Amino acid sequence: MQLNSARNDMFNSCAIEAKDDPGLPYCRECGAKIIYDRNTRSYVCPGCGLIYTPQDLVVEARRGVEMGVAEEKKKRKYAEYLEWWASSKK
Repeated sequence: MQLNSARNDMFNSCAIEAKDDPGLPYCRECGAKIIYDRNTRSYVCPGCGLIYTPQDLVVEARRGVEMGVAEEKKKRKYAEYLEWWASSKK
């Protein structure tokens, strides 16, 4: 019990919430808001304890953009196929 209390005190005294961070404001494992720990210069999840480096956030942001581009390309290809299929059946 004391360990959790000390841990929470540490986070409250030397951390900033990452709510303004567009890259990854929530933990990808448990969904809790991640916070920035000034002492270690990394983002820490208070829920599961997962630690994110700033480089991890950049990689995650890139992966999200790439997935969004791939999804958009897939939708566009599907729409083109439907347009072709509809026009060839006339």
